[in-house]
Amino acid sequence: MRNAVIWSILFVGSLGWGFAQPAAPKGYHWVKNGAFSDEFDGDVLDSSKWFDRSPYWKNGRPPADFRASNVSVKDGNLQIKNEVLDPAEGVYNLTGGAVASKSAEASYGYYEVRMKASGVSMSSTFWLKTPTYKEGCKTYKSELDIVEAIGGAKKFAAFKYKMKSNAHLFVTDCDGNKQPTSSTPGETNLVAAVDSVYHVFGCWWKDANTLEFYYNGDYAFTIHPDTTERKTPFDRPMYMHLVTETYSWEVPPTKEELADKTKNVTYYDWVRSYTLAPDDKK
Repeated sequence: MRNAVIWSILFVGSLGWGFAQPAAPKGYHWVKNGAFSDEFDGDVLDSSKWFDRSPYWKNGRPPADFRASNVSVKDGNLQIKNEVLDPAEGVYNLTGGAVASKSAEASYGYYEVRMKASGVSMSSTFWLKTPTYKEGCKTYKSELDIVEAIGGAKKFAAFKYKMKSNAHLFVTDCDGNKQPTSSTPGETNLVAAVDSVYHVFGCWWKDANTLEFYYNGDYAFTIHPDTTERKTPFDRPMYMHLVTETYSWEVPPTKEELADKTKNVTYYDWVRSYTLAPDDKK
C-alpha cells in the first residue's frame, strides 16, 4: 500500500499538478503576491520581476561563480545550469547561477516552489534574505532557507533525500566582528531523491518567530528561530533567491559530471507566493 501511495504521488508530480497552500485562518483568504510568483511559461526571464545575476550576492562561494548566461527560461521551467569555467578566474573554476527578485519587500505569507534539483554536487536552493540592517551599533541579516538540496551529494546524503530547511541570523558586533551564526534547522523525508522527480517545497512565514514548512502540500514541521540575539528575528522584509552554488563542506563536481546534460541543470517549474487578506464583510 505504501508503495502505491508513493508512486501515486510521483505520477501526480510528473504531470505538473500543483498543491494548495495551507488553509487560511478564519476571516482571511490567500491573495497571490505577483512580485514573487512566476510560472516560467515564456522563453525569457521576466526582467520586471527578476535579476538573472543577483545584485545582493554578486559572486558565488568559491570555486563556483555566478553567471547570468547559465540562466534560461524554456520548456516551462526556469533552468539554472552548472558548468566548468575554463579558463579559471582567480579562485573560480566552476559556474552556477543566482536568480533574485527585484523586490526586497517579501513579508509574512506563504512561499512555495516546484523544482527538480540537478544531479551534481552543487546546491539547488530556494530562500529569502534581508538586506543588511542596523540596530544600535550592530548589523544583522536574516535568512530563511526554505529548501537546500544537493542532488549529487557526495558527503551528506541527507541533502539528496530530505527537505533541509533553516533559519539563520547573521550578526556583526559593534567593533565590526562577525559573530557565530545563529541557525535553527528543520527537515523531513522526501518521497524520492531530490534530483529524480519534481517536489513542492513551501513555507508559511507566519510571524517574526514562526515558520511553518510544507512538503508536497502537507505540513512537515515548524521552526521557531533562536531569539537570543533578537526577540523578533524574522520581522524584516526580504528578497527571494533561486540559486545553484558550491558549499565549502561538500566535494565539488568533476568536469565529467558537469558535462553531463542530464545532471547539470536545476529546474524550477514555478514559484508561487501569497499574502493573507481579510474576507469581505457583508
